[in-house]
Amino acid sequence: MNAWISDAFGKVAVLAPLAVEHLGKAVLWRKNPVLVVPLSSEHEASLFTLATQPDLTSPKLRTVGLAILLRRLDQLLDGGLPIDSKRRTRMVEVRNGAMHVGLPAESRHILMDCVTVCGVLLGHLGEDPRAFYGDHHVNARTLLDAKRTEVGHRVAAKLARARRRLNDLEERLGDEMFSDTTERLEELAADVLDPEDFGTGLWAIDADCPECKSRGRLFGDVDVDYDVDFDVEPLGNGEYESYAIGGWSVEFSPQAFACNVCRLILQGPEELAEGKLRSSRHVIDIQDLGEDFDPAHFSEVKYGIPDEPRGLWPA
Repeated sequence: MNAWISDAFGKVAVLAPLAVEHLGKAVLWRKNPVLVVPLSSEHEASLFTLATQPDLTSPKLRTVGLAILLRRLDQLLDGGLPIDSKRRTRMVEVRNGAMHVGLPAESRHILMDCVTVCGVLLGHLGEDPRAFYGDHHVNARTLLDAKRTEVGHRVAAKLARARRRLNDLEERLGDEMFSDTTERLEELAADVLDPEDFGTGLWAIDADCPECKSRGRLFGDVDVDYDVDFDVEPLGNGEYESYAIGGWSVEFSPQAFACNVCRLILQGPEELAEGKLRSSRHVIDIQDLGEDFDPAHFSEVKYGIPDEPRGLWPA
């Protein structure tokens, strides 16, 4: 799971089946130690040792590989294994190096199969998945969410990675220094997170991080429009004077999010939506863009409209 949230997809493909192999052998051992021995004359010493004095540390002990292990588990467990023969073959080929898996989606499928099998094995052993996975228990459950899309899995991995960074930081610094450090990082977000790093011409507004809840930065495109309303003021003696009253309207189209505390980065409206952040075009307060934003100047540069509209003038 550490490899998964670190984008080390090659390690995922090797280590996940290995975890299944170890848990599977524990299940076979619990049932009867001789079930872990290969069926061939050259392994007779292992069979004799396990049948008389079961000892995992015995130098003579030789155990079955993943392919035979899965076949025996499928026979042993009520209802068999929760993955079909094709997926079991893929797991074995990856474990043995016969199939290379280096892409995120491929690695995720292998990991999902392994987590699925591990869930059954843990239940058979009477072990709590929360203790087995530790900090990754939520990540394991997320992987098995059948309704989650490709974008959803990608964002889930990013959130898990951010959570791990934050946990590591807290462990190194201790509670008091961790609190001071994260507060300082949050305060610096607007200064160190440059919109240019996420796209040319983007602006940024404050937004709460979906993982650590710190104040991060939401980057996006800006459009401005000068709205004009008309009003009438009575002058007396039945005479009136009409006025045009104008003001700037600012719309924001989110494109990316970054947190300076947990280092979470989400790219594109789909990832933003998956992270429960505003992802569609919406009206914002002009003050949200900071003191450097001049709507009149922005309008002239972007649209060629003069930068001196009148807020109040005779009609």
